[in-house]
Amino acid sequence: MSPGFRDHPKLPRFRSGSKRDRKIDIPGVNRDERSLRILLVDDAPVNLAVCSRLLGRMGCQVDPATSGEYALAMFRDGCPQARYDLVLLDMNMPGMNGEETSRAIREMEAEMPPEHAYRERPVPILLLISANPGEESPENRQAGINGFLYKPLQPEVVREALAKWVPLHV
Repeated sequence: MSPGFRDHPKLPRFRSGSKRDRKIDIPGVNRDERSLRILLVDDAPVNLAVCSRLLGRMGCQVDPATSGEYALAMFRDGCPQARYDLVLLDMNMPGMNGEETSRAIREMEAEMPPEHAYRERPVPILLLISANPGEESPENRQAGINGFLYKPLQPEVVREALAKWVPLHV
């Protein structure tokens, strides 16, 4: 009987020092003070896993949500502490899409007391999309969306987006 693939030793899942596991520094963000807290919303479990791992390499604490409705509940629960530094929303989700979820988050921020941190510095919201929409639409601006990240996510692009948007909020 010839050896099959089952006869080979299992490879370690996480290799120490591998390029996939190296920490990625974010310019302008001091990770020693505290880790960044990101609300990540995507209905695809694979996208949540891949993006969570990438953000984890950047020293971020990720709260994953699988729907816009669930994300709103998490945002509402976290509002007293103003705990999110960034919200990443998938554009195409069943139920509430990214624009509707963004609009609802902005409405929640507007209803907060004037001294709340989100009133002074609204949380940046970036849409995760798979195709380049061209110019930013008026609907996106009205929904309170600050920018876009294109799938599949590239580490350098995510790093630049965090460096751009998080220091404005922290």
